[in-house]
Amino acid sequence: MQRVRPRTLLAIAAASVAFYVLLPKLAQVGSSWRYLQSAHWTWVAAAIAFSALTYLASAISLLGSVSIRLRFWATVLTQGASSFINRVSPANVGGMALNVRFLQKSGVEPSAGVAAVGVNALAGALVHGALLVIFFSWAGRGVGTAFKLPSASRLLVILAVAAAVLGLVIATRPGRRLAARKLLPALRSSLASLRRVGQNPARLVLLFGGSALVTLFYVAGLAASVEAFGGGASIAKISAVYMAASVIAAASPTPGGLGAFEAALIAGLSGIGISSGAAVSAVLTYRLTTYWLPVLPGWLSWRLLQRLDYV
Repeated sequence: MQRVRPRTLLAIAAASVAFYVLLPKLAQVGSSWRYLQSAHWTWVAAAIAFSALTYLASAISLLGSVSIRLRFWATVLTQGASSFINRVSPANVGGMALNVRFLQKSGVEPSAGVAAVGVNALAGALVHGALLVIFFSWAGRGVGTAFKLPSASRLLVILAVAAAVLGLVIATRPGRRLAARKLLPALRSSLASLRRVGQNPARLVLLFGGSALVTLFYVAGLAASVEAFGGGASIAKISAVYMAASVIAAASPTPGGLGAFEAALIAGLSGIGISSGAAVSAVLTYRLTTYWLPVLPGWLSWRLLQRLDYV
């Protein structure tokens, strides 16, 4: 655990501002201000509403991962606070740690709390994978070219090299030690917790239903942001672009996939027929409503949880 220093927050804020200033130029758009002025603010308000609903859905998913009864609104506040913590930690590590602490303070055993957060993450990954297949199948073949993937031969070479590197890591003693000590126990614990959750159908519905709603609300927020600037693509294609961009962002070391997520969304939206200016404006609006606006409420939620001794 490490305390976040003010200079770290300033560095992240400065880098983010610099990136968003350069983003229209990187997308070869002269200025997105003209598009922002033409936004339909009803759709922007809808995007904000969908963003707020993701925290309710995330709380529902966490409720399904434990056997005891949690305070619902305290759980919602924890999800808001987790989003604030995740702004300064990559791969949602900070938010997961906060959820573990909340579960422990709520009466869950430490090992059970870690397992619950693990199974919650596993359920989210399984749901994301299922929705990825569903939306790409629904969108049809055209969406496959949206990201301008490399040619088949180059892609095969990349996959072969990645498989070779993975094989070498597993074949070495440090690689096997890492897998045996870190990866496999966590995976076995999550699968065991998932089997226990499966014995209670109501908890199973909450766990997977909440995880699905989180993704669907984020997809709806992106679709609303696109509609705010004239639309031009079907919900199926927008959903597929979001799912693919989320996978790319998950591999990024930056908090919330900052930079990688925006670039992938703009590339995907442009690839499915949305003009570059509208795509940049839609993505900027989407990230404002789902990433930046929740920062202040998230910080307030974090402070309130501390004051009430929930974390």
